[in-house]
This record gives sequence, structure tokens and C-alpha cells, in this order.
Amino acid sequence: MTLRDQNLAENPLRANPERKGLKVRLLEKDDTPAIREIMKQHHASTVFRDQEFSDWKLNEHFNLILSRPPRMICPVATLDGKPVGVTWAIADSYMLSDGPMFVTVHVIAVDLSLPPVRRAKVFLALVTAIKKWATSLNASHSFIHVTTGSRIEATDRLMKAAGAT
Repeated sequence: MTLRDQNLAENPLRANPERKGLKVRLLEKDDTPAIREIMKQHHASTVFRDQEFSDWKLNEHFNLILSRPPRMICPVATLDGKPVGVTWAIADSYMLSDGPMFVTVHVIAVDLSLPPVRRAKVFLALVTAIKKWATSLNASHSFIHVTTGSRIEATDRLMKAAGAT
């Protein structure tokens, strides 16, 4: 991906600091403390919850994401300027083909202290950001890893609302 392509991919996610309410933009260094807390909440609700949370590993992810590598994106949802959700995705081609890229979403984490309807709206806003990015890359598919292993029926409804098939 060229620098121009990366800029095109990121432009839909540029923050408008005057806009209140729910918005989505790229991760910034100042977001990391709030995002860390959201990720800790998320980790505690996953099938991996028995494994110790690694601040070191999350710091490594933050450093990589903040270096803005090509074909990687980390949108953050904010509510009145405060981070309330995050997603992290990469794009690559299928290992056995020279065909188009596809997107893999490794995590979508939302602040669990929010009311359920607000959490759903944050989730859907983050999925929309990933869909826009995938479209800008002409990705053929997008895959979202669901690792919670809890509230499966509610998760299924939310994924269907986001357009999953």
C-alpha cells in the first residue's frame, strides 16, 4: 500500500474535535490509559480470562499500532471525547492465492460500564469504521474474531445487526 492509499484509508477516521457525541478516529498515544482499562474489561470476559493480562504485551501492541504500519488500523470510539471502545484489524492476502486482501479483526472491545444500548451503538460504529477501511483496500472479506464465549445469543444478534452472515 502506498502512503497515498494509507492516507485515503485513514481519512474517514480523522477526528473532528468540535463534534460531540459518538465518533470514531484512529488511536492516539493519549488514548492508551483509557484503552488499557477497556482491554482489561474485555480480557476478563473472554475465553482467555484465566490467563494473566499482560501489560507488557499490550504496550508492544500500542507501540506497533502507533507506528502506523501499512495494512493495520486501530479505530477508537469516543463519546464526548472520552475513549469508550477500540478495534484492531489487519489486512493481508490469502496465503494460498495472489487474490485480493482480506481483513482480520482481532478485537472489538467496548467499555462495559456503558449501558447495553450505548455499548451496541459503540460496537456498530467500530464495525462501520472497519468496513469503510476494508472497502478502501478493496478487501474481499472481513473476519471478526469473537473470543468472549459468553452472552452468545446477544453476541450473535449484534453481529447480525452489524451485517455478519
